[in-house]
Amino acid sequence: MASSFPVVAPQAVHKQEYDYIIVGGGTAGCVLANRLSQDPSMKVLVLERGRARTNWTARVPLMSMNFTDKDSPATKWSSLPVKGIIDERRLPIVTGECLGGGSSVNGMIYTRGSALEYDRWSANGRKGWSYRELQPYFKKSEHYIAKSVPDYHGTTGEWINRPVELYYGSTKTLLEACEVHGVHYISDVNAPDAASTGIVKFDVNMDLQSHRVSTFTSFLPPSLVKTRKAYLHICAQAVVTCIDIKPDGNSNMRAVGVSFKNAANSADDGSSTFTAEARKEIILCGGPVGSVQVLQLSGIGPKEVLGSRTKHHLAGVGKNLQDHMGVPLMYSVPTAQSLHVLQKSPLRALWELAVYILLGKGLFTGPVMQLSIFAESRYIDNAGNVLPIDQSAKPGPPDIEIMLIHNNAAEPVVEPANGLMSFLVVNLQPVSTGTVALSSANPQDPPELDLNFLSVPEDFVVLRKGIKLAKRIGEKMCELGCQMADFRLPKSESDEDIDYFVRQYARTTYHYSSTCRMAPEDDARPGVVDDELRVHGFSNLRVADTSILPDILATHLQAPAVLVAEKCADMVLAANKV
Repeated sequence: MASSFPVVAPQAVHKQEYDYIIVGGGTAGCVLANRLSQDPSMKVLVLERGRARTNWTARVPLMSMNFTDKDSPATKWSSLPVKGIIDERRLPIVTGECLGGGSSVNGMIYTRGSALEYDRWSANGRKGWSYRELQPYFKKSEHYIAKSVPDYHGTTGEWINRPVELYYGSTKTLLEACEVHGVHYISDVNAPDAASTGIVKFDVNMDLQSHRVSTFTSFLPPSLVKTRKAYLHICAQAVVTCIDIKPDGNSNMRAVGVSFKNAANSADDGSSTFTAEARKEIILCGGPVGSVQVLQLSGIGPKEVLGSRTKHHLAGVGKNLQDHMGVPLMYSVPTAQSLHVLQKSPLRALWELAVYILLGKGLFTGPVMQLSIFAESRYIDNAGNVLPIDQSAKPGPPDIEIMLIHNNAAEPVVEPANGLMSFLVVNLQPVSTGTVALSSANPQDPPELDLNFLSVPEDFVVLRKGIKLAKRIGEKMCELGCQMADFRLPKSESDEDIDYFVRQYARTTYHYSSTCRMAPEDDARPGVVDDELRVHGFSNLRVADTSILPDILATHLQAPAVLVAEKCADMVLAANKV
């Protein structure tokens, strides 16, 4: 289906000069493009390797998050073999390759993360990154719709989010089971003082008509891009081959332009390279995988990885990869109590689609996740019971999440006789770190990701407690009358059996981060950008996406990506104020 979105052809931007060039029109890139183009005197170019996806299904929550659909813009490939898991399986890597990036294909979950984590960044020397300093940026982009709106939420931003509606009967049983087990309800997980242990009902980026609200549809609607067409150019299917760099005369390097190819030209023999020049700044928003790929293609990164192609040695580029590794516990449930009903009953699927079209309700509204349990492992005993909070101890963010998913959550997918319900147990603060590195000099080839899961024993300790907590909650649900039976659980609760289960069924949650850490270049875990998000050694090259997180946040990363873009926009504009 042809896009009606006003994109600009590569030929039209070739050899043109722009004030700002944004590489990557994903979750953060769309926000940054909006903010930097508010001044008509500034000319802005966005280079996005994917398409502008404007078809109807892109706005239907359940359809748009289906990675297996042939029209999905989610790009999929395999990681390097993961040595910490059984048979050293390769795990699927998924990124959103379209305008809006991950916000166009993910679960639409809006979570900011614990204020304690941002304050820890500030305490570690990240100037300007305390929660108090960042809350205005969260509010700036947010349009929160609820009966009551606390003052820490925003109501005038472009990006709609609202509390999710519960539509599975088992969700009510889960809430009751958690209360009985001492896991209390948290009314708003995004409150600055939200408890670290409790069960939450998510806020989701969905409008009142139950359409997905991505950063693409929110910050770059066609009407806005058409209004700014003289000074905002969106070039889709543009694959960046390198950042053109040279010395700036003041002991730093300067990014002077971008070279790219047209991904839509399947007959390209490699000779059709386009260029665009930057008067002021170039900002990378390609995500923890894409931004690393562009830097390394440009010769910016570790010498031991780039070899003779090194133009600027920067040890941290592609290091410190973190992800929220998960392990699914699965239960057999009646088909009608899971998403599997849409696969097994075409008539029910048609009915649900009609309900969505006419009323904006039902299974097609998604998201797959509505409730999650968050917990601090130090307050979970070795039997999975919740311990009293030590009021004298320093509070901390959660390190366990248990996602309730009314579907198969295993990889690879299993086909049940009836329906499945999963508890996806996730380590929110993993110690293990991996790497991202070029697989070749061809920008069309996906990079190599070494997830390196479970390489540190501490990660098993957290997962053992999370699995036991999930099992206790499942048992309470059964006691309360929920129709569910064990489908895939550990053989026993011994450390050996749980660890084997973890290694057998480990999976990613696609929450990649920290490959361009915001930290000093000589940090124990080398940083890539400074507190202003400038790449070390460069005067005008920045990174603005979740790759800059000093450590992975103990939450879903969509809202933090938008936060980074909002703060980066302010810093860029302040630095270039005439």
